[in-house]
Amino acid sequence: MPDAVSHRETTIALVLGGGGPVGITWLAGLTHGLRAAGIDLARADRIIGTSAGAVVGSAIAAGTDLSTLLTPRPDSAEPPAAAPAHDYGVLLEITTLLRAVDQDRDLVLQRVGELALGADTGDPAHHLKRIGALVDFAEWPDHDLLVTSIDIGSGSLTVWTRNGAATLVQALAASTAVPGVFPPIEIDGHHYIDGGVRSTVNADLAAGYDAVVILEPLAHLYPRTRADRDLGAAREVTIAPDEIAIAAFGPDLFGAAALVPSYESGLRQAAAAATELRDFWPEA
Repeated sequence: MPDAVSHRETTIALVLGGGGPVGITWLAGLTHGLRAAGIDLARADRIIGTSAGAVVGSAIAAGTDLSTLLTPRPDSAEPPAAAPAHDYGVLLEITTLLRAVDQDRDLVLQRVGELALGADTGDPAHHLKRIGALVDFAEWPDHDLLVTSIDIGSGSLTVWTRNGAATLVQALAASTAVPGVFPPIEIDGHHYIDGGVRSTVNADLAAGYDAVVILEPLAHLYPRTRADRDLGAAREVTIAPDEIAIAAFGPDLFGAAALVPSYESGLRQAAAAATELRDFWPEA
């Protein structure tokens, strides 16, 4: 496991974006393939995860086997998990709100959170159990790991770390609580939803690092925010799904049939990604 504080001359921030279950498996395949190519993403000085990226980022920081995030696994005898029951009325209203460009963003996100809290999306305990099972109910790793979510009381960004009030499972459940799909997660008296409603990558949290590497599952669907585009980094590398991977994702980011093809696409893209990273990535 890498040191929590780096003493290298070049500092590196790793940003992992949201993308639902297919985003998790694409990121897992990509990371697994990079490790096989000699690029250990855990060597980044800071890891920033949003939604799907938070789950994979925590696994990277802990040094666990990324193939365990592929569910259903190829050799699993269990049937694929059913997709969550979306509240389509709430989703439509949330989508309309998020497209607004002339409103106070915190107020918009506050309203999104209110809609999420009132939606019929199941018991929060079930979402905590679902996410906990993905990461084997792990504790916070000894790494500078940042997990993003939105406090629905204020509409503002909350960044969870190992020194905060949330357990790792709580932080990951909050970061993956897609409004209208999963219920908000209560932590220390406040309710939180997916950090991806602010930005699918929240790359502005990497500002000030010499190099920023962004793994962006939804680059083909969502443009970056202004803050994400102005990082001030000496070097920026973005790795996004190629056309084959996008086709593998399909139209439903929660589709069980797309999980294995998405993982395989990430694994395939790792060779080209390793070439981009090799000349500045630290050796293990």
